[in-house]
Amino acid sequence: MNFWAPDMNDDEHLSTIVSKISLKTKADVLAASKAPTDPSEISLLQDLPYTLQGLNSTRLPFSDSTTVSLPGTLPLPTISILHTLVEPAILHKSLRAFIESPSGLIGQAFRRAIETELRGFLALVIRIDEEIRKEVEAEKEQPEFKQGWSVGGVTLRKCIFWLREPTMILRLISDMVERSKDKNGGQILNVLHSYTTHGDPFVSSFANRLMKSVSRPFYEFVQQWIYTGDVRDPYKEFFVRKREEKNVMWDERYILDESQVPAFMSPVIVERIFQTGKSLDFIRSACGEGEWVDKYGTEHFCIFVYGESRGMDQAVSVAYNKTVTYLMEILTNKFKLRDHIQALKNYLLLGQGDFVAMLMELLAPSLERPANTLYRHNLTATLETAIRGSNAQYSIPEALKNLDARMLELSHGEIGWDVFTLEYKVEAPLDVIVNPYATRQYLKIFNFLWRLKRVGYVLNVAWRRSITGERGVLSGVKDIVEPDWKTARACCSEMIHFICQLEYYILYEVIESSWSELQNEMSKPDLTLDKLIEVHSRYLGSITHKGLLGSGRHGNEDSLIHQLHEILKIMLSFANTMDSLYDLSLEEYTRRQTTNTLMEDTVAINPELHKSISSRIKDHKNIFRQLVERLLSELAYQSDTEMRFLGVRLNFNEYYTINKRKRDRGSRTHTTTAISDTAGHTSMNSSKEANSSNEKNEKK
Repeated sequence: MNFWAPDMNDDEHLSTIVSKISLKTKADVLAASKAPTDPSEISLLQDLPYTLQGLNSTRLPFSDSTTVSLPGTLPLPTISILHTLVEPAILHKSLRAFIESPSGLIGQAFRRAIETELRGFLALVIRIDEEIRKEVEAEKEQPEFKQGWSVGGVTLRKCIFWLREPTMILRLISDMVERSKDKNGGQILNVLHSYTTHGDPFVSSFANRLMKSVSRPFYEFVQQWIYTGDVRDPYKEFFVRKREEKNVMWDERYILDESQVPAFMSPVIVERIFQTGKSLDFIRSACGEGEWVDKYGTEHFCIFVYGESRGMDQAVSVAYNKTVTYLMEILTNKFKLRDHIQALKNYLLLGQGDFVAMLMELLAPSLERPANTLYRHNLTATLETAIRGSNAQYSIPEALKNLDARMLELSHGEIGWDVFTLEYKVEAPLDVIVNPYATRQYLKIFNFLWRLKRVGYVLNVAWRRSITGERGVLSGVKDIVEPDWKTARACCSEMIHFICQLEYYILYEVIESSWSELQNEMSKPDLTLDKLIEVHSRYLGSITHKGLLGSGRHGNEDSLIHQLHEILKIMLSFANTMDSLYDLSLEEYTRRQTTNTLMEDTVAINPELHKSISSRIKDHKNIFRQLVERLLSELAYQSDTEMRFLGVRLNFNEYYTINKRKRDRGSRTHTTTAISDTAGHTSMNSSKEANSSNEKNEKK
């Protein structure tokens, strides 16, 4: 459809007929009696083509870019006609200024499309000028009384008729330009696309024709992105933005600019386009598979055109499926993704039981010493020994190479247990999955589980020592320390039960169930790298939440993790007290043996020390019970079913009393602080007396 070519054949035929009539009509009589206007209609017609082109003329000059000066001597009807005729001239002049302004690639395409339309308008002006020239020549042959008046072929009103549809087009283009100001890229396409759904068929068809040429640079962006993984977008017009940092490879390397997404593309297709290009860039840059990307782009290249959405959707879906599938294949096969995730579970989440047990046996003597006496090469050597002595030796070499032992930042008075940790260094490209956040989560979980293992190990050592001593050393001093040992063994058994149930809950109910969910997600055929990062983060988040590590802010005394740390402190302090009781019993046993054989006046057992140890054992037992009851009260009202079931496991025979939830928070905080202070004071006394007992034993 040619919007710029009105039918002028009927007018030419009419002009020919009129020129052949020699008789005077009523119009001739009226024209002869009518006073001439200044300027005449013919003069205005002669200047009209210049005005329509945006040029100054003698009678219709431009006072500025948006104003045309009309002669003041003309009658009002003629002025009204000229108002209508100069409107397309003003619109043409403003559009001509717009297409000369700078812009991006899509903006340039918009300006080229407008320029094409303006060429059609100028072609129409040329035809009108030809008709006016014919009219001027015909006017010269008319009688004197008709000089200055149109012969009837071309008039100002006839020009209005010819310029009616072109004026509508110029108005439409001007409206598009006005709405697209201060916009670029996909925003311009959204403005133009809104006209394609207009109720007027003339407007919608014109907008569709304009969109096919304006959208061409955008589709070139899409083609580059989904077939090469790169896009040349100097003016930031595409909805994919590349960040300048060179050390980021996935999450922060590209961002999706929602403001540049075209409205004629569905969110699913936009996401697939984004994922496809990101995957191609990752395959080329991080995985070193640039040859595959080049071959893939050559074999599957397609050209996209506006209006053919079905073909584009199919091509994008094919590119998306092939790219995402290949990326997951090379991560799984070439870089052994599953093996590294399994290694993280085995070593940092203590899933490799024989390795953890051997490592703790080998490290326990060293970790009892002050932290500043430990050396990293000794820890590394011990780690290698534990690997060779367990099934960890059958892990893939890459996993064993990534596993290392190190020490955290040292603080005054810390021992090796407080600073030792395992580290698993994940290399590129898998570091986009095990990112810094995931690494911190793994370290947080390992430190908590390692502390649980340490407390369980210390309690088991104290228990074994008391049981084996019962048959030898302790049997000779039953008359003095038997009540204390009964209380200590009962409390120790209670603590070991607590540790065992807590370990079972975290290792099996939490970690294993979360691991099973992760494996199911990783086995799905539609798995993408973004989805894998999400499910891996959700996996760690589930462990930290259900494992009581994410149940409160750091330092909050009401959080479950804070309560657990307080319980573990009491357990360690109690183990030290049991060691002090054993040393006291051994000292008394040695004294009695010496008295029977060598000397009869040996000093008896220290009653103050004995009383202090007995008192501490009872205090530890009471404080432990209070802390456990408080923890059980919190667990009973958790929203998570598994956390509530942990409370049932710990109190399966209802040995502990669970308080109601509604109670005075101030008094609870005060009680907690008092318990913590008492535990700290008892722990200090216990460690001091244990050291004094050890010194006495060494002297003996």
